[in-house]
Amino acid sequence: MIGLIGLGAMGSGLAATLLRGGYELTVFDLDAARLKAAVDAGAISASSASELAANCDVVFTSLPSSRVTVNVIETEIAPSVKPGATVVDLGTTLLDETRRLHKLLKSREVGFLDAPVSGGEGGAATGTLFIFVGGDRAVADRTWKVLGVLGGSRLTYCGESGAGQITKAVNQLAMGLVDAAFIEAVAFGVAGGVDAETLQQAVGGDGGFRKQFHDIAGRIADGKGDGMDVKYAEYQYFLDDAKVTGFTAPILTNLHAFMKRYPDVGRDNMNRPYPPLWSALTGASKPTADTTEDTK
Repeated sequence: MIGLIGLGAMGSGLAATLLRGGYELTVFDLDAARLKAAVDAGAISASSASELAANCDVVFTSLPSSRVTVNVIETEIAPSVKPGATVVDLGTTLLDETRRLHKLLKSREVGFLDAPVSGGEGGAATGTLFIFVGGDRAVADRTWKVLGVLGGSRLTYCGESGAGQITKAVNQLAMGLVDAAFIEAVAFGVAGGVDAETLQQAVGGDGGFRKQFHDIAGRIADGKGDGMDVKYAEYQYFLDDAKVTGFTAPILTNLHAFMKRYPDVGRDNMNRPYPPLWSALTGASKPTADTTEDTK
């Protein structure tokens, strides 16, 4: 029996893909409407995360934050899950917490994989997610088939516990930091008197960095510059992970320090707040007095 806790934007697609793959699926979510939709599609409803964990051989979690994931695994799954089962965290979770949960569950003879995903709602619904797997190799091997339903050939074993989270960070930073650099480049040009459309035509192109510059400058020219979240919502996770690994992360550190001064009026694809970098760089947004945040 496969279990899935969390039926939000990603989880609902994951449920559909697992059902389509022929798996008997038990689900749980605090939102009754989401739960009903999954049941209508063929899933079995559990009354709690604890009940689900007690009755499933593989328990997937797809939850909105590291804090929620850790709390659910520690207080509801760990006390209930049976020895020999496997818990798979599909979300982005702090590295030190991931390793701690691995030790906790292993002490109870339960496997634990950190397997964060990339590919959005579309990838979840079509089974084409990138999945970065960390944990004991033997546990990964016995879970590989069901993970393959969610990711197909985009499934990679990255190493021991925490390696999946580190690889997910690389994935996010490779997108976010590069996008931020192009946004700053365009803002520099606009501040000097050259409009975004002209910059797109002059610097953009069909391949390499010119293709990405063309796309970003085009979005800015179309008035959609503030819609690029540059993966800001996860920066604090990655800065915390960098401390654990002893890595300095100078570009990430400085970009985060700059952006957190501005109001978080944007919402990313998971409805997480972020301060639009384009408005911050061009003066359309003004720094706020309160720069505290808590994304864990």
